[in-house]
Amino acid sequence: MSLPQNSYGNILSELKEKIRQARIRASVGINIELLQLYWEIGNTIVQQQQQEGWGTKVIDTLAKDLKAEFPDIKGFSVRNLKYMRAFAEAYPLFNKLVQIQLAENQSTGIVQAPPAQLEKIEPNPFVQAELAQLSWYHHTTLLDKVKDPETRFFYIQETIQNGWSRDVMVHQIEGGLHKRIGQLSNNFKNTVAPAQSELIQQLFKDPYKFDFIYLGKEAKERDLEDALVNQLTKFLLELGQHFAFLGRQYKMVLGQNEYFYDLLFYHTRLKRYIVIELKIDEFKPEYKGKMDLYLNLADDQLKQQGDEKSIGLILCKTKDGLVAEYALRDSTNPIGIAEYKINEMLPESIRGELPSIEDLETQIEKEYEELKSPSQKRLDALKDKLAKLKGEEIQDRATHPIVLELIKNMPSLFEAIIKQMEELEPLFVSYMCGWHTSGESTTDIDKFSSVWENEYLNKNKNLSFSYMLNGFRKAGTDSFNTGFELQLKFDTYWYGFVLINYNNQQPFIKKLYHEQFTKEDIALITETTFGFMVNDIEKRVENIKPESR
Repeated sequence: MSLPQNSYGNILSELKEKIRQARIRASVGINIELLQLYWEIGNTIVQQQQQEGWGTKVIDTLAKDLKAEFPDIKGFSVRNLKYMRAFAEAYPLFNKLVQIQLAENQSTGIVQAPPAQLEKIEPNPFVQAELAQLSWYHHTTLLDKVKDPETRFFYIQETIQNGWSRDVMVHQIEGGLHKRIGQLSNNFKNTVAPAQSELIQQLFKDPYKFDFIYLGKEAKERDLEDALVNQLTKFLLELGQHFAFLGRQYKMVLGQNEYFYDLLFYHTRLKRYIVIELKIDEFKPEYKGKMDLYLNLADDQLKQQGDEKSIGLILCKTKDGLVAEYALRDSTNPIGIAEYKINEMLPESIRGELPSIEDLETQIEKEYEELKSPSQKRLDALKDKLAKLKGEEIQDRATHPIVLELIKNMPSLFEAIIKQMEELEPLFVSYMCGWHTSGESTTDIDKFSSVWENEYLNKNKNLSFSYMLNGFRKAGTDSFNTGFELQLKFDTYWYGFVLINYNNQQPFIKKLYHEQFTKEDIALITETTFGFMVNDIEKRVENIKPESR
């Protein structure tokens, strides 16, 4: 339905002015001003929908116009405007009560409206006044999750009294707290003064939900106790506010006997000790007798001046309400009996109807593969290939200490090479060997390591060893020389040996810096250099003239 532009324009101008005024007043009470503003916007939408036939499109336009006018203020989305409308519909008298509260006493959390006004207020006016004590985030959650007004008012009051965050409030809503609170079997009316009996009953629940722990069929009471103490924060949240944990297996002595409370708490508001006994089975009357003893001990040995009588709470897996009632009938100690609910293993009767772990894994893997992007598939393929690699992983990189230590261990290598070459020396007139860098050389095996070390420290990484055999005796006038040059190369993550004119100048042996330089490595290098020399000699002999052979 289209609306006259001047009608919409007037409404928009009024809302803009209310927003500006709310920003000015926000310094006095930010939350209450925000809620009052949101209620006024929501109430305007409700009235215009009822009187002028506003539809969803008008709300879209309103959201757009408010965002344009107040770009620095968040909260004028279409969704939030609909929340404002729902807020105004749920609490039609909120604005009037807030105005009374601000006018009479800005520091008081609950307003006492005049009797004439109270007659017209429905539902409970005190609850509507308390709305201002909750954040908007709390209210939108309540509107979404709790449709029944009375149930919503219950959670409003509990949230204010206990100071719940939004997440804790959601946890309590999902746990059905309003159905469980005050429902336990008890004798409080007969054992506690009337002024406190109702209050105490409302502090306890039935059943208690321990869905944060998992126990199998063979679990014992100590297993339940261990699980609750290990999740103490969640356990305290389920118990409620003002419970102070004093200990587990709390020892009490009577004569020559020792007794142990499963769990002991002190309620700071009631000023009473709370003794909790955990039972893994159904409630039995004898459990009440044992609790009587425990409470008498607590009152005699723990209770101080100003403390009230201790309270017992027996938590059982199940209970028969009639049996619990008869067991508590003549007791003079305040005792409550409640069930608890935990997450248990699946019953045998339905396990066969559910897919196995292997079936679930197969299906999940299949669906996961179908959702993968091309790049993810390539990455997974690469990971599979990498998993098949069996080489050593890098652990160290080249550092001066590592390289210098490596050079000091090289003499054994060159001694082995020189000794092997002695087999070829008789075939030639002379031989010579030496260790070289770009700036210095030596023929003394006892000095080469210091030469190489100095050059490496000067950032010269061209370290080499050469061996020459001169004048092949049998060739006469066709005599020739032969030799090799072995280079030691240092890379960032590995070192290796290169034989010039062999293996396309690539290292024929490579090692990571954390790997030991072994006897097998020395043997391989020695055999490679010796084989290289023998091959060269054989080729040259083949080329000698027949008359010189």
